[in-house]
Amino acid sequence: MKEARALPFWGRGDAPPQAERPRDPDQRNFGAIVRIFARTWPYLLPHIIGYWREIPGNRDARDLAESGPGQATSEAGWSFRHVPPLVTVLTAMGPLTGWLPFGKDWPHEVLLVATALMAILTWALLFVKGRAYLGVSVVLTLIGTGALLFAVFAVAGFADNLSVGLVALGCVCIWVLQYRVDGGRLRLRVRLGSHLVYYFALVWALTLLTMVIALFSVDLISQSILQAEPLTPFLADFIGRPELSVGGAAGTLEPPGDGAPANVDLELLTTEQRHSLKWVYAVFMVVSWLALVPSAMFLPYYYIFIMQRVNQDLRMALLDRWHRLSIRYHSDHRVGDSVYRIYQDSAQVTAVIGTITQAAQLLITYVIGVVFLGALDPILGTMAASVVLLAILWGRWYSPRMRERSLASREANSDFTSRVQESFAAIRIVKAYGAGEAEQERLVRDSLTAFNASYRVRTLMAIIGIVTFTLAAAALLGAQLLMAVWAQGTREVFAAVLVALVGLSFVKWNLAAYNWAQDQLGASSESVHSLVTLWAQAQDMAMGLDRVFDILAIEPEVENDPDAIPMPPLTHEIRFCHVGFAYEPGRPVLRDVSFAVEPGTVTAIVGPTGSGKSSLMSLLSRLFDPDSGSISIDGIELSKLDVDSLRRNVSVALQENVLFGMSVRDNIRYVVPDASDQVVRRAAHVACVDEYIAGLPQGLDTVLSDRGGKLSTGQRQRLSIARAVVKDAPILILDEPTAALDAYTEHRVLERLSGWGAGRAIFLITHRISTIRQADRILYLDEGAVVENGSHDELMQIEDGRYRNLVETEARLTRSNETDDSASVLKPESGDR
Repeated sequence: MKEARALPFWGRGDAPPQAERPRDPDQRNFGAIVRIFARTWPYLLPHIIGYWREIPGNRDARDLAESGPGQATSEAGWSFRHVPPLVTVLTAMGPLTGWLPFGKDWPHEVLLVATALMAILTWALLFVKGRAYLGVSVVLTLIGTGALLFAVFAVAGFADNLSVGLVALGCVCIWVLQYRVDGGRLRLRVRLGSHLVYYFALVWALTLLTMVIALFSVDLISQSILQAEPLTPFLADFIGRPELSVGGAAGTLEPPGDGAPANVDLELLTTEQRHSLKWVYAVFMVVSWLALVPSAMFLPYYYIFIMQRVNQDLRMALLDRWHRLSIRYHSDHRVGDSVYRIYQDSAQVTAVIGTITQAAQLLITYVIGVVFLGALDPILGTMAASVVLLAILWGRWYSPRMRERSLASREANSDFTSRVQESFAAIRIVKAYGAGEAEQERLVRDSLTAFNASYRVRTLMAIIGIVTFTLAAAALLGAQLLMAVWAQGTREVFAAVLVALVGLSFVKWNLAAYNWAQDQLGASSESVHSLVTLWAQAQDMAMGLDRVFDILAIEPEVENDPDAIPMPPLTHEIRFCHVGFAYEPGRPVLRDVSFAVEPGTVTAIVGPTGSGKSSLMSLLSRLFDPDSGSISIDGIELSKLDVDSLRRNVSVALQENVLFGMSVRDNIRYVVPDASDQVVRRAAHVACVDEYIAGLPQGLDTVLSDRGGKLSTGQRQRLSIARAVVKDAPILILDEPTAALDAYTEHRVLERLSGWGAGRAIFLITHRISTIRQADRILYLDEGAVVENGSHDELMQIEDGRYRNLVETEARLTRSNETDDSASVLKPESGDR
């Protein structure tokens, strides 16, 4: 219960010290958050531009550069020059066919002007580039969308819709269809995979359809069914009951005599007519529901599909950058922090897209609501707009606090992840030293700190929601009071002409106007509330993404030269020339190191602990670059060689024998996944681990435990040597390769390595004299400098030499140990006397 009592019911609890750390001013403003979100653009772009697929055929062309905007003809000859003539012909068809006649009325004139402008803009796209191309495309999209909406809602008839729709469809061909002539043959390709474009088009179409359904259903139920008022002409035509509209034929009265039938204006609907509309309304709502449900079911699935693809792209980019970062970076950062950033922080990119999508929908709903409310009465529009102004002022207070708490929470959770990882990795030591209770205390402390940091974020989120709801509710109640008063009088709506043009009945304030305005006010207030909540969540997302982009912004220390070449076969020598290196400025690890090694030789690198032996070999595989001097292979500096090519030609068996939780076969061929069983068995033979493998239950198919925990240190070491051998590289680096082997096994391994290593350069980092003796050349390092260089016999000739002293010291210790062992055997026990 101690852990449970540590969690606060009220208050901040045990918050991490980072929570109070002052933030950089750049993290406290709106622009900084927008810039963080903007950095997700490269991961969204592929799902906007998509890719080209040629038809007919199955070839995919996914080179986004080919389909880049701002040019009528791509580098590969693909073009959309067919679109402007096509759009021009479709535009001319309107007046020629009578679908958009000249001089009929001003709405048709508006559509004629709009289609003519669309045709002109498609021609303009042939001659502009860059930003001008983008600007013309945006204008064309806006004009096309506006013309379609105007044709559907403001102009009666179907012919105008068809004409404008064909012109718009022709314009879309710029984006989706291109051609080229290749060898006299016409080839076509279509753009696919623009998932975000498809998604937003569906969202906005669904939003528009929902709004249309709401407009006409509220008019039908509130005015005609409940209050017996005639239908508007548009609505009456839409449902196929023109006799129920204002001015429609209510009936035919036959007066005495031979007079013709007289039409009278319909003032109120009869009870029978209202009951008939009841069923029309029911059918209308069912049909609307059937139209909306498939989209409502499909869109969430489609959204998750897109977001997971984006998240995967970001994670892979993050992993790729992590692999390219130097060992220096990884040495300075905890593994748990890396895991948290990859798994948790990177996932925020999906939330960002969701936030942008929801924010766009909410903004559209809010802006349309404010415009429509302003059309009913400017006072309502002003009241709806005032809510967002209050929300902005409120946001200026809570935004920096949310960012501080969010970043502190993420850092605390990252620390807790690191603690868990380190605790599991050190489980043997924890158990061996009986430190389980102390480790548990550390885990509990870090867990509580992480929990309380997250708790402070959620508390602030709750406060933000409560205050925003209060502000929105106050504006909503005031507006409802005004509308109730207006609906009881004869007050005209502000934009009565526009309302009548659309085909709605509430040109004056009535029950339909009140109900619809109330719905719009509620939707606008809810939109503001949701936007505030999204903005608060965006602060948390931005802090998570900022931690990801911090890594992506780090440039790798080791990068390819622009003119780098693949490493040629090793034939002459590997040369270190006056090499100097330091992990930290002012603390050199290597000083003026110079030597040369020929292929077909074994070079032993010896010296005291911390003398720079492993660092020297790290430079050879370009895990680091030297601070001074140069390293060359056959006269070519390493900096001029392709990094991947160089590392493919260097094989390493590290002092830390890392094995993976997979089969023995896959562990040995880890760096050569397609190596055959014959190659794997040969490598196992060289490493003297073949007999052990043969004795396993499933042989090479035996699956090892995590990190090879059930194997002895010597077995893990020999498997690591086999992994290095199977790579068949011309350069082999063995770091303490036989430290855990007995003398007999060591002799066998080195003997087989010598036979295998013909023509290869082998480096041994070791302290064992028995291993060193078998080397062709010995480098003795001390304090980062090569103080002795030569064969065993040559170095033993140096009076007071460092290497000679090492050998003699080990020999004396060996003789002393043997004497002590003999004495302990010969000495009688007291009980034997």
